Amino acid sequence: MLRLSCSQSATSGLQSRIAVLDVGHPIYNFALAAGHAVPSDRPCVVKDFDGKSSNVDLIRFPADYQPGQQSDWAVIRFPRIDTRNLVKYKLEPLADLDNLEGTQVLFAEARGLPENSQVCHLTILQFKAGHKRVAHDCRAISGQSGSPVTRVVEGQNRLVGLNIGRLWMFESPKTGRPDRKGYINLLDRKTVADIQTLIDEIR
Repeated sequence: MLRLSCSQSATSGLQSRIAVLDVGHPIYNFALAAGHAVPSDRPCVVKDFDGKSSNVDLIRFPADYQPGQQSDWAVIRFPRIDTRNLVKYKLEPLADLDNLEGTQVLFAEARGLPENSQVCHLTILQFKAGHKRVAHDCRAISGQSGSPVTRVVEGQNRLVGLNIGRLWMFESPKTGRPDRKGYINLLDRKTVADIQTLIDEIR
C-alpha cells in the first residue's frame, strides 16, 4: 500500500491511500484509488512509507463516476517505485457473492503502517428505501479513503474493495439508533471489467 497526496487548492491538499495492482508492467505501476480523493485537474504524488515518491502521470475515472457511489474509484499510473515489501493485488469480485455478512477481510492499521494487519468483518446495511451499503467494523481514520480491503486466497493477495469513508445514520438498520460505520465499495464483475479496460487503454 502507498500513500497518495494531491493538491486540492493553492494552500491545501488531499491525503489518501492507494492499492497497487499486480499488472506486471516493466516501467509503470498502476493503482486503484478512491475517486473523490483524486482531483483530475491537480497534481498528485505517490509516496511510500520510507519517503520515496513518484509523480502520478495519468488518471482515469470510470465513465459513470459519482463520488460516494459504486463508481467512486480511479485508476492512476506512475513510474515504478522500488520500495520494500510492496504488496500488489489481484482483483477479486467479492460483491457478486450471495452471502457477505460476516466475511473476514484485512485492512490497514490506522496510522503509519504500510501493510494490512487489521482483521475485521463486513456487514450489510439494508435501508428502508431499498438500497444497501456494505459496511465494515475496521478501525479507520480520516485519510484512509482508498485503503485496500483485501483477503489472502491460496497465498495470493486479493483486492476486494476500497475504503470510501464513514456513513452517518440517524437510524441504523442494525440498531434503530444513530450510528456511524465505515463503508466500502466492494468490487463486482462489472467494476473489475471496467478497471481492466482502463488499464489496457493506458498501458
